[in-house]
Amino acid sequence: MRTDVVVVGSGPIGAVVARRFAEAGKQVVLLEAGQPISSPPGSHVRNELRFQRDPDSYFAGIAGYFRYFDEGAPPEGLPGASTTAAAGGQGVLWTNNCPRPAAFELWPVMPVDEWDRYLGEAERYLDVHDDTFDDSVRQRCIVERLHGRLADDGRDIVGQPMAGRLVNASTIYYVAPHDILDGTSVPIRTARVICVRSGALTAPKRTQIAGVELADGEHIDADVVVVAAGAFDTPLLLYRSGLRSQGLGRYLTYHPVLVSQLVLDENLCRSDGYDIPARLQIPPTPTEPWNTMILRDTCPTPAQPPDLEVPTNRLVEIQSFCPVDIHPDNTMTIADDCSVRFHVPLRAADRRRMDAALADQHRLAAHLGRFRAGVEPQWMDLGFAHVMGTCRMGDVDDGNSVTDGFGLVWGTDNLYLATVGLIPTALAVNPTLTAAALAIRSADHALSQ
Repeated sequence: MRTDVVVVGSGPIGAVVARRFAEAGKQVVLLEAGQPISSPPGSHVRNELRFQRDPDSYFAGIAGYFRYFDEGAPPEGLPGASTTAAAGGQGVLWTNNCPRPAAFELWPVMPVDEWDRYLGEAERYLDVHDDTFDDSVRQRCIVERLHGRLADDGRDIVGQPMAGRLVNASTIYYVAPHDILDGTSVPIRTARVICVRSGALTAPKRTQIAGVELADGEHIDADVVVVAAGAFDTPLLLYRSGLRSQGLGRYLTYHPVLVSQLVLDENLCRSDGYDIPARLQIPPTPTEPWNTMILRDTCPTPAQPPDLEVPTNRLVEIQSFCPVDIHPDNTMTIADDCSVRFHVPLRAADRRRMDAALADQHRLAAHLGRFRAGVEPQWMDLGFAHVMGTCRMGDVDDGNSVTDGFGLVWGTDNLYLATVGLIPTALAVNPTLTAAALAIRSADHALSQ
């Protein structure tokens, strides 16, 4: 089989890059190792009525869809690290929060105006809006309560950008790859890719990639191959394909996630209990470099007496994402049998940042209400969220990066990566929007060639 473009991985980033090529008139084959787990295939699991009615049941409801590398690993081994194989990838399970990176988090891979343009394109593809929950009484009251206090510290509180829309006051529609691909002719095809196939040398030390080989022995030839298989499976596929750069799996970073649930003061809530959920962000700053969200989303920990029965209208969560500093010894090591071992120890600066984020949650809670019993601040398993840097981009092919600034794998002419694994900095915000912007730019670069 021959096509213009093969995209490996059908999550949000793969769907975005497939759509970009399709809109340019290219024939695209989008491959995913897993079967559909939602209907229609590639739609968000969280749109199911049971999760809309009981959002706190969501984590337990989707637990079976994750494959963990080593749940028994010590903390530095990232016991929370996992992958998902399903039509739509992580995009059928993700939280849909899509904030832009703060200005100090951007790296000089492109000018600021180009960053703005591509982030805007990513917001359009993912259907991201920051005003969806503006009519929430809780949201307005929380902003009024916190704005002045945060401003004194040079911080802000704003509407949380999210890929989705309100159906009614109690129902949110979560955007997923099915929606991103809607209007294109690109279906999600179930097929496991064994390796990327190398072709002829097109210039000294540069390889033209021929296509991909599937588990059933089929070959798909393509002018361009894009691997968008996530932060873990992307480097694994490169390794299986013999593309074993020294930079593969080095400089890994991720977000330790601190989660709590609050019972809000009654005067912050509508008395009749009818209200749109709140969804707010306190963006990172150079002095408080963690990302904080105050929202009614989902809570992974059950409440305890005497707080089992609390009006839904009075509940919000605080989620804090703490970046782990970039370090060459933070590694994802791949063995010859493709087994994986992580080594990402928390260093003194990481722990100080986590301690500061914990203290921050206590301060925020004191202004808004109290922690719900059993759901006081607690860290989720390390490695659970937003692993980045496993196949990072760089300026030169010096063994510290896997791709150039366009996501083009060093030493190849037509093999691109589209994943949060490209991000070379300790980004504090949710990385999906940033990775989508980079993916669109990669597609544009490939089209220009």
